[in-house]
Amino acid sequence: MNDQIAQGFNDWADRILSEQPLEVAAYNFNLYEHDRSFAIQLIGATHFDSDDPSWACDEAFSSGEDLFEIPHEIAGSDWHDGLATAKQLITYYVSVGAQREKLRVAQGIGVGFVDGDIELLQMHDV
Repeated sequence: MNDQIAQGFNDWADRILSEQPLEVAAYNFNLYEHDRSFAIQLIGATHFDSDDPSWACDEAFSSGEDLFEIPHEIAGSDWHDGLATAKQLITYYVSVGAQREKLRVAQGIGVGFVDGDIELLQMHDV
């Protein structure tokens, strides 16, 4: 993992999570494909149900257009590579990020392309 990209992601996630509302059940990192990069958007959902793939649609907050970009030079240009890089960044953040406790206590953390499936990185029983 590229240290500069990891630090940039951590700074971005710290800022977004420090501004988010308290009433969040789960988080999803939405991925987008751009011409020369992959972009990550963070949303907080009002509820979580691992059996309902649309749980991430009920947003309590969103980073909106404030996206974190991962250049293809870092991640590769294939969507599998973009997803794998995003998962590495998120997993690393959950272990060291300043706001990691907000993610750790969530009922779920997901990641996936907005037009695809969500992969669950973490789930907690409520």
